[in-house]
Amino acid sequence: MLYTNTGDGKYRYSGSFHKTGKPDLIHSWQQFLETLQTTALAYYETRQAELRDMLQELPMKIKCLPWKSIVIVALPFLVYLLLFKFYVSIRTITGLDEVTHPNIEILPAVEEHVFFCHPHKLVSQNPHFVLDCLAAVPYLLHFPLPFLFMLYLLLTPKKRAAVFPYFWCAGWVNLIAVLVQLLFPTAPPWYTDSAVFDQNGALIAVQPNEAGFKRLDHVIGHDLFHGIYSQSPVKFGAFPSLHIAWPMVILLNQPWFGWKVAIIHVAWITWAALYSTHHYAIDAVGGILLALLIKACIVYIWSPFEEYKASDNENGTIPTNKTDRSEIV
Repeated sequence: MLYTNTGDGKYRYSGSFHKTGKPDLIHSWQQFLETLQTTALAYYETRQAELRDMLQELPMKIKCLPWKSIVIVALPFLVYLLLFKFYVSIRTITGLDEVTHPNIEILPAVEEHVFFCHPHKLVSQNPHFVLDCLAAVPYLLHFPLPFLFMLYLLLTPKKRAAVFPYFWCAGWVNLIAVLVQLLFPTAPPWYTDSAVFDQNGALIAVQPNEAGFKRLDHVIGHDLFHGIYSQSPVKFGAFPSLHIAWPMVILLNQPWFGWKVAIIHVAWITWAALYSTHHYAIDAVGGILLALLIKACIVYIWSPFEEYKASDNENGTIPTNKTDRSEIV
């Protein structure tokens, strides 16, 4: 103890003093602060040197990227983005608006013959706030999903070689889907079930684009889903469903957390699409079959990229194409 009781109710300091006159405790605290300052400065200087080295190496790393393969793999997805962005303008300029009007009859008719019922009506007949929240989760994840999965593949050395085959597959699935929606626009069930027409066939009233998610917007007091769907240029793109096709592409290309979780994801968003009345069940079937068809064409017919094999990727490289596997990211 630094202090001892003298017996008369007073305490006497029993520690030693240095030449500075400061107690040991104060001196030790100063030493600790000096050590902490020295360690922090050394850490900062080390990190600064590493950052400087990384910035010096960055131009060389960028130059060594497989740019030819990157451009090739991005082409289908870039074309899809252009068609999606200018969907309305393309239909107007090409005269497709006059040739093919949004169809509200064929999907429910096909569904009736395939399932002998309308599954979306069965699934959505008992809405609940908890179910609305469960359906909203995969829908909100839908938009960043392709890029999050690509980032996962890039950050996982053993699966890095699957990046190009995955994005090539995803790009073609999106491109074929938007071409179908461009040439043959189909109305989703929320539109077909709620649209009211006059005697001349003119639309009188229809529920908002967010369909079943309008309940969630009302509860949270914010037009979250209304804002998302009111800005979409593709109003009549029910078939095939890209909401289901994207998780299916992930299932077919080295899925994260294993194939069982990927199947659950596909089933989850399929239920959410039916529950929210954004899609018919036949739309989900179309999305799944489209992903399977594109993957089969890539594997058995042609692809500029090697199919991923775990045994080929022990060192975390990215095979660029079938004739050149030497470039490393």
